[in-house]
Amino acid sequence: MFTGISVELGKVSQFSNRSDNVEIKITCKEVLEDLKLGDSIMTDGVCLTVKEFGPDYYKADLMQESLDKTKFTPSMLGKYVNLERALRFADRLDGHIVQGHIDGVGKLISINKNVYRFKTKREICKYIVNKGSVAIDGISLTVSKESADTFEVSLIPETIANTNFKYKKIGDLVNIETDIIGRFVEKLYKNENKEDLSSLLGLN
Repeated sequence: MFTGISVELGKVSQFSNRSDNVEIKITCKEVLEDLKLGDSIMTDGVCLTVKEFGPDYYKADLMQESLDKTKFTPSMLGKYVNLERALRFADRLDGHIVQGHIDGVGKLISINKNVYRFKTKREICKYIVNKGSVAIDGISLTVSKESADTFEVSLIPETIANTNFKYKKIGDLVNIETDIIGRFVEKLYKNENKEDLSSLLGLN
């Protein structure tokens, strides 16, 4: 589990195709502190398990499901990625609950000063609500506007300066993770009758 607050920018220094997966190498520094094999690092929104690390890098495997749902392709080689270590129970939750499980990919379609507008599939956008939270490349952001297949987020200067948003251009792809709470509510609605759901949510 993560908070969506990047602590460091890493760089994709290797992207190697294997028979049934991709091995990725990230050059970095801060997230390596106290790192152990098997630890999780959110890498541009994707929860990856560390299988090898050294003084200035870690390696992880991307399975086919992750490759199908994310923007990770060989074009990522040399790109900067947002990094975050897994949340500890003693940490403050400054962003929102982020799992590192990507719902799909979106495309950056406009930048107006600090307002970034994205287009994505309708089945993803239905979980994105105005004033709600969304994780873009692992960064916890607040939605300022949404429609059936687009949404906007407004970034403060600190977020732009400390994440890979400062490198983004129109047409860039991003990894999107919607707020898990919306999915829980949807499942409750499908599995319970409206009266029971209203009671559960304290609406009676």
